Amino acid sequence: MERPRYIDHRGKLILYLDLAHASPAQHATGIREAERAILTGPLRSVLLLMDVTGAIVNHETDEIVEAFVARTAERIRARAVVGASGLKRRTFDRPARPAEHALFDDLEAARDWLADR
Repeated sequence: MERPRYIDHRGKLILYLDLAHASPAQHATGIREAERAILTGPLRSVLLLMDVTGAIVNHETDEIVEAFVARTAERIRARAVVGASGLKRRTFDRPARPAEHALFDDLEAARDWLADR
């Protein structure tokens, strides 16, 4: 798992959190780091891309993601989640505002959707 970082896609800065193939402990670390970056930004400013392809989730992950969404809701303009299938869908499909949250199967579609926000 890489640290959260900003990427440029079609002229828009997107905070990319790569949790692909991550363990629950790695989720916690990555989400804490992303939260620190998000909370320093202005209200409704952050475009967040999370890749959870092949990640392992458990009950603790549910709680961490739920708290993360609640604490960062005012700063997130839009959030795209890639690879949330099966149990991961229940964990990561937590819209704070439904129009600003979407699930995707591939990174390119998610980046394009965020760049249009």
